[in-house]
Parts: sequence; C-alpha cells; structure tokens
Amino acid sequence: ARKKRAGPQAREASPAMGGLDMDYGRPPLPPKGPLAVSKKDMEHIRRVFDQDMSSKKLNSIISPREDAQMFRSLDRHAVPCEGIVELYELLWRWGHRTTDQPGFAKNFGFAIPDTIIIEKGKPYAWYFVSKKDGSLLRKSEGSLTVGAVEKKFCRDRKDDESPICAAWYPVASQFSEARCHSPMAEFMTTGSCREFLSGLRCTHSGIIQAFVEPCGVSNFLVRTVQYKNQTSLSVRTNRALLANGKGNAFDKCATFEGWEGLSSSCSRYRSVGQPHMEDMILEAGEALNQRIELECVRHMLFLEPTQHVALHFKVTKDQMLYFIYASVVSEKDVILQTRPQLLMRDACMTEDLPCQALLPGGTEKKATPHEAPACARRLQDRQREAQAALEDMRNLLESESSERSRREGSLPPIHGLSQATDRALSDVGSSGRRRRSMSARGPSKFDSILPKVHYARPAVPSVPYQIHSLQHSLQESGRYEYSPPFLGQDVVKRPLVTPASARTEPPGSLRPPQGSLSARSEPGGLAALSTSR
Repeated sequence: ARKKRAGPQAREASPAMGGLDMDYGRPPLPPKGPLAVSKKDMEHIRRVFDQDMSSKKLNSIISPREDAQMFRSLDRHAVPCEGIVELYELLWRWGHRTTDQPGFAKNFGFAIPDTIIIEKGKPYAWYFVSKKDGSLLRKSEGSLTVGAVEKKFCRDRKDDESPICAAWYPVASQFSEARCHSPMAEFMTTGSCREFLSGLRCTHSGIIQAFVEPCGVSNFLVRTVQYKNQTSLSVRTNRALLANGKGNAFDKCATFEGWEGLSSSCSRYRSVGQPHMEDMILEAGEALNQRIELECVRHMLFLEPTQHVALHFKVTKDQMLYFIYASVVSEKDVILQTRPQLLMRDACMTEDLPCQALLPGGTEKKATPHEAPACARRLQDRQREAQAALEDMRNLLESESSERSRREGSLPPIHGLSQATDRALSDVGSSGRRRRSMSARGPSKFDSILPKVHYARPAVPSVPYQIHSLQHSLQESGRYEYSPPFLGQDVVKRPLVTPASARTEPPGSLRPPQGSLSARSEPGGLAALSTSR
C-alpha cells in the first residue's frame, strides 16, 4: 500500500542502504555526482591548506616543544569528542521499515554494537542486534537498569580478549543544559566501568557502548566525511599495543578521541584478507550521509554551515563492519581529510592544458582501431590518383596512335610507348606495397649523365707543356734538421713548342754556364735570366 501511495516516485531499495529510499512514499534523493569546485571555494581551500602547513614546523603536530610536553604529560591527551545520539534512534526506525532481508547488516552493510543512551544519569534506550535474525532491536523499559548494564559489560574477560570492555562518548548538543559536564571520551576496563556506572549523576548525558575488538593488534577507527559531494576516508591507528601496551586505557585506545600524536593517520584502508572493505566503508558512509541529509539531521542539531557530520566505523577480525558513533567536526578538518579529492577538482586538473597535443598522448585524436593512419591513407589516395592519370594517358596515346595508323604515308606507330606506360603503372602499384632498400637494388643502367653515341670515346691529347722541378739549394737545406715540407713544390712549366730565340739554350739546364754569363760582367744578366724562366 505504501508503494501505491508513493506512485511513480517509489523505487526499490539500494543494496548499500537496504530500503532507506522507500519510507512513507517520500521521493528519493536525486543522484549527485562530484560538483565542480568554484574558484572562490578553491581559494578558500588553498588558504586552509596553507595555514595548516605553515602552523606545523618540522613536520610536528603542534610544535616540537609542545609535542615533547604532550608526550610527557598523562592528563592532556584527550580532546573534545561528542556523539550524536539521535542517529541510533533513526537507524532503529530505518531497520524496522526495511523488510527486504531479515538481518540489519544485510540491508545496511554494517552492524551496531550494544549501545546504551544515558540521559541525565539514567539509561534512556538500549539498542542491540538480535542473535536470532540479526535485526536491530531496542530493549523494553523494564530492562533499562544500571544493574543490567553492569552485568552485560562488566563480565570476566577471556584470555584472548582485551581488558577494555566499554567506551563513553558525551552527547553532542547545541544547548548547554543538555550536554555532559565533560566533553572528553573515555575507555574503561571492567573495574573502571563499575566505578563509572556507580558514579552516574544528573550531569552525565551520552553513550556507553560495548568495546569492539579491532582487526589487528592496535585499536583503530575509520572516519568518513562528505564535502562538495566528495566522500573521503581517513584511518587512524593507535601506536600502542591493545593487549600488552604501555600506558593507561585511554592512551592505548584513543584514535580520533585523543591527541594526534597517539595515533597515525592514513587516507586508505588496506587489509590482506579484506580487499573490498574500503569500498564497502565508502558506500556505507555515502548512503548514510544521504539519509542524514534526507532526514534533515543538520537542522535537528542546529548545525552551522561550517559544521559537518563525521561517521566512524570499525572492522572486526571476522570481517564485520560496525558503526561506532557520529560526531560533529569543523570544516577545516573536513577539508584537510578531503584534500586528495579536492585537488583533483582544481581548475589546473580539469581545464585543458595549453599545447597538450605536443605531449606524448596529450591529444584526443587517436588512431581508429583496424584502420590505417591518416598519412598512410593520404599516400594511398595519391597513388590511386597517379595510377588513374597514367591510365588516362595510356588511353589517350593509344587513341592517337590508332588515328595516325589510319593515315596514309604516316610513320609507323610507337609500340614501345605502351610497354613503358605498363612498366610505369607496375612501378606505381609495386611502390605502394613494398619499397626495396638501396642495398637490394641492382647497379644503375647509366654510368654517367652524358648522352650515348655509337662511336668510341675519342683520344684526348696530352697537355702542351712539361713540368720540371726546380733544383733546391744545398745551403738552404742545411738550415733544417730535416727536409722542409715545401721541398719539391717549386716547379716550372716548360712548353713543348718554343720560339726560335729560346732554342739556343741547352735543353737540359735552366741556367747558363758559369763562365759565359755573370751578374758582375753584365748588369742586365739577372733580367735576362728571369726572362728565360
């Protein structure tokens, strides 16, 4: 009947949150994707990043001096941590509205440990998961006694169990009279839990919850937040051993409830035996945030725009996801946790990169599968055009030759032209398939570019002169330890045909005899000698 009243807006429940989208015929939330971060919001996000990095010196949490003081102190490790108690009531109602599957964990993807809500020092509600069918139930008013709570939590611990039996989270409220006197969370052993229950007074308002044994040797929590439709995850693991670690119960169990130096943070959840647990946590956190937005929980708690709801989960050894509590965190913590997702929405990551086509793989123009590249297709087109042009030329020449053969007294037709055309066409077709390398090609048919003639190469006459080397002076050669490099470079060209005046000189000598001519007897002897040379 509820589906009929809902009309076309009703739909089946999502696998992550069971039937949360189908209650009272309420229209479901429209699917939302990651929003593009505006320039103004991105400037605010960058400012938060810069302030956080400038405040931490030398990779410290606060400062090196204050970090050392915090490690030496034993009473200053707790930080304000308040839980939203209204969310357990909403989960109990959502579980009863969903009847697709019998178990609460099968519908929602997570379970809830035994949780007792304390209001003004008295038990108000007790939520637990039934061992019979796995549904989320609430105990009657007759069972809401301090003695029943003590009997459930303060039992004897087994050898393989940790000494921590319960955790206390104060209530989160905008009204001071509804808050607890102390905003700090506590982790209690069996003895401290008895003392806490016996000392309850009217200023105690919050959640006392059974401690969930973590998957590992140290306690951890997984926080999910949503900002700009981006769901992020943060894992914080305590540095101390849970069973035999040093320190008090709070220092061995505190994660988001205590000082950051007590634990280590990570933005991914990795486990060898649980490969899909991170996706399950993100899916459960995103679906629960959508339900919180649909139920107007923010308006119910009078939250400011700078305040956000953070969900905390824990994974047990049997690979079961538990929802622990929800708290109110500041926008700064949400931005710092969602930093990887916000950086990917920055304009420098979403806008087109200038000249990206010059980078390897920086263009969207990819080669189509099972098709040749554009350059190969252009080459094939040019080859087809050239082949078509050669075909037209051959048809034209054949038609002209046939017309000339019909004329009387004309020259015989050229038969070699068609063979040359066929050879050119074959070369064009074969070049497109495979081109032979230079080493595989044969010798060239033409040795030179000169035209060929029928007669032999003519004899080329020798030059009409002879070259004679000049005699080197022995006095000049004595100045060198070795033969000079310019020795033998001085030559003289003697013509084969000489005039009649020069034939009287001895043919084998370039200088006249010593007795016939001297430079002292004839003043013009040097000029005559140079003229003969």
